[in-house]
Parts: sequence; C-alpha cells; structure tokens
Amino acid sequence: MRQTALIEAHRQAGARLIDFAGWEMPVQYKGIVEEVTLVRHHAGIFDLGHMGRLVVTGPDREAFVERVFSANLGKMKLGKAKYGFVLNEQGYPIDDVIVYRDKDAVHVVINAGNRENDDRWVKDQAKASGLKVTVKNVSDEQAMIAIQGRESEATMQPLCSVDLSSIPYYGFATGKVSGVDTLIARTGYTGEDGFEVFPEHAKGRRVWDDLLGAGKPFGVAPIGLGARDVLRLEAGMPLYGNELDRDTNPFDAGLGRVVKLGKPGDFVGRSALAKVAEDGPSKRLVGLVVTGRGIARHGYPVDAGERRTGVVTSGTQSPTLGVPIAMAYVAPGDGEPGTILNVEIREQPVAAEVVPLPFYKRDAQT
Repeated sequence: MRQTALIEAHRQAGARLIDFAGWEMPVQYKGIVEEVTLVRHHAGIFDLGHMGRLVVTGPDREAFVERVFSANLGKMKLGKAKYGFVLNEQGYPIDDVIVYRDKDAVHVVINAGNRENDDRWVKDQAKASGLKVTVKNVSDEQAMIAIQGRESEATMQPLCSVDLSSIPYYGFATGKVSGVDTLIARTGYTGEDGFEVFPEHAKGRRVWDDLLGAGKPFGVAPIGLGARDVLRLEAGMPLYGNELDRDTNPFDAGLGRVVKLGKPGDFVGRSALAKVAEDGPSKRLVGLVVTGRGIARHGYPVDAGERRTGVVTSGTQSPTLGVPIAMAYVAPGDGEPGTILNVEIREQPVAAEVVPLPFYKRDAQT
C-alpha cells in the first residue's frame, strides 16, 4: 500500500489503519462517533494526502480547463475555487473535482481512487487540444491537510501569515502555515467551516503537529476516514463511487447547477448533457430517514410499494441527528419529500421517509 507523509503520525496516535484505494489510511483513532462529534462541536484535522493534485500552467491554461471542466471558470474571480466535474463524451463524470483559479495557474484537486486515471485523461486531452498548456501532477510533492469545525480559524490563525477572516467560503490565499508556503483554501468535505492546505511533502508532518498543538485548547484531534464519510453524508455531499460514477450524470445527482451549458465555447460532454437537461434525468438522488428498525447501507434495494424504485448509495446512523440516514437513487416520481418508501434491510422492508438534502446544515445548529 502507498503511504502519505503522515503515516508515522497516524501510527503514533494509535490509529486503526486500513487499505483505502491502495493507500494505508487511518479509518479511526478513538472512535467514529466521538470523532464526528468533535468536528461538529469543535474541530478536527484530516490527512488528505491520498488525494490527487494537478497544476495546469501555460498561456492557454484557462481555455483548456474550460474544455474539460463543467463549471464556468471565466466567471470565477482570481483566488476563488469551484466544485464541478470532469466528464466523458457521454456526459458522465470521470471525477468530481475542485478547481482553484490562481493568477498564473489553475489547481485541480481530484479523488484518491481516480488519481492515475484523471492524470492520464487530462494530459491526453491537453495533448489533443493543441493548446499551449502544461499539466503537472504534484500529488507526490505535496501533503494535503484539512482542519474542519467551528474552531478551525482560531486554531490555524496563530500559525498563518495571512488573515484567515479575509478568505471567503470557496476562496483561497497563498501564504505560510507554520512557516511553510502553501495555498490556504476555505474548502472542505464535512459541512463545517474549515480549511485545506497543501504544504511541501517533507514538511507536512511539521504542519500537522503544529495544528494539533495550536488546537490543544479546543480539544482538536486527528479524524479518520470513517468519521469523514459520516460527516459528508450528514452534509449531503456525494462520494465518487457511491453517488457518482460513469453511469450517473450530474443531473441525476441533483448537481446540474454546476454544469454550465451556456458558458462560451464547447466542453467535453456538453451535447450529451444538453439532451439530459431537455429530457430530464432518469433517476433522482434523495435523502432518506429510516423510520423503521435498521440502518440502510450501500447497495440495499429501495421499493415503492411492490415496485422496485432504486438503490441506497450511502447510509449510516447519524451521530449528529440521532437517526439512521441514507442517500438513494429512486425513480423521479418517487423522490418528493414526505414520500414513504421501503428499504430492504436483511430481506425485510423497512419504512423510510424521503427528506430534502442536506440532512445537516451548520447554520441551523448551536
């Protein structure tokens, strides 16, 4: 298995390590429920070094990114980030990514399981485009660390050379954290406020240790992938391989808003998705709260009466809300909030109510 810059920190902290997409990663430290609660009420830090990072440079970098990215890069201000998709010609996601528009480069963060495929596909597209661009994979040159939770800014600010309060949500700045040069992005995957930083690989441990030290008054601790998955599910955020794949287009996932069909020029997958936008999606991603006994898990069938309507993509017991929650794809007509469906749990039908996504919004919590 591959290892991030922080593997020894995880071992020393007593993490339970697992194979995740070919990486030896911490699934939990003290326990998933405790870690979810810490992030919701204070803050926690995450090792994201397994994720991929591409940097696109050259005079035609923005024109090229517009060709392979579903959102409208030209509408973004410098120092802003945007979520969107890299699509194939059929309009299905090769990956969901975050793109950062800097003054002399475009940075792209990609999913761990898609690192090699995305790198190869984007470089092939660059070569075929004839545009003057260079695509560099910097994944192995950087660490990637997130701090998430309401105490994130207070924890990081003493270590930072920039005023964190000046960075808006989905914005970023260039500065130093613990004396290490990095992008400092106000992004994350938990539904909480927080930041993601990209220090040099060899200096990742310094940043990690300093964040833990600065966060000690707030109880900040490392968080594993198990809690991260629960947090993103509570926040209604899709996971590639669960809610997104090459058989599910962005309109199916309720993410048509990040596909800018009207932006100037063409982009890969545009014509296919224009037809989907006109005809409507073939399925609908919904939130479910299980009202019967049991927890809906990935792959469990979902029925409307005696009719099979869909399948669960992600499910868990929510520590924050105290109820079993799930996301599922169902037939479009079965996706209205308040609809009662059945999830097959251990071959028994268990009632579940369709609810709006996300399940959790931080502004509604105390």
